Amino acid sequence: MNKPLILVGGGEHAAVLTEIIGNLQHTLLGFTDIHPPDDKTMLAGLNFLGDDPAILSSHSPDEVSLINGLGSTGDIKHRATLFNRFTAEHYRFADIIHPTACLSPSVSYGQGLQILAGAIVNTCAQLGDNVLINSRALVEHHCTIGNHTHIASGAVLCGACQIGRSVHVGAGAVINQGISIGNGAIIASGAVVIADVPADSLAVGVPAKNRPHVR
Repeated sequence: MNKPLILVGGGEHAAVLTEIIGNLQHTLLGFTDIHPPDDKTMLAGLNFLGDDPAILSSHSPDEVSLINGLGSTGDIKHRATLFNRFTAEHYRFADIIHPTACLSPSVSYGQGLQILAGAIVNTCAQLGDNVLINSRALVEHHCTIGNHTHIASGAVLCGACQIGRSVHVGAGAVINQGISIGNGAIIASGAVVIADVPADSLAVGVPAKNRPHVR
C-alpha cells in the first residue's frame, strides 16, 4: 500500500480503522465527513479534509487510496453507495487487515476488504468488493461472500456457505455448512441458520425462521 490514504467517514467504525491504520504505519492524510467535526468527534486530532466531494476536487485517483469509514449501523446500503460513487470516479479502496486477523494465502478477494481483530478467513474463501469482516468472525473454507456484505462480530460461517451481495450477518449468528443466503438478506444477531435464506429476507431465531424484509 504505497499511496497515502483518506478515510471517508468520521464515525465509530472510522475510529476503529484509524487505530488499525496507525498500527500498520500507513500514511493517513485525514478524513472526510458530511458533518464538520465537533468536540464529540470520534477522530479528534486527525486532519479534517471537508465533506466527501472535497476528495474529488483536491486529490486525484492517482494520488491517494480511500478507506470506507462507514459501518453497517442502520442501512448497509450506505457503504455500497459510497464505494460505488468513488469507484465510478476511478478511485480505489485500500484493504485494511488487522495484524491479529488470520487470512489464508489461498483466499481471493476484491478491493476495499476490511478484516478486523481476531477474525479468521480460511482456505479458498472468495470475498467480493467492499466486504467487512468484523472482530473475531469466522469464515470457513470455500465460502463465497458477495460485494458489500458485512459479517458482524463473532459470526460463524461454516464451510462452503454462499453469501450474496449486500447481506448483513449479525453478531454471533451461525450459518451451517453449505447454506445459501440471498442478496440483501439480513441474518439477525444470534440466529442459527440451518436452511437457505431467500433474497431480501430477515432470518431470526434458533433455528432461524425467514420473514419478508424490505429495506
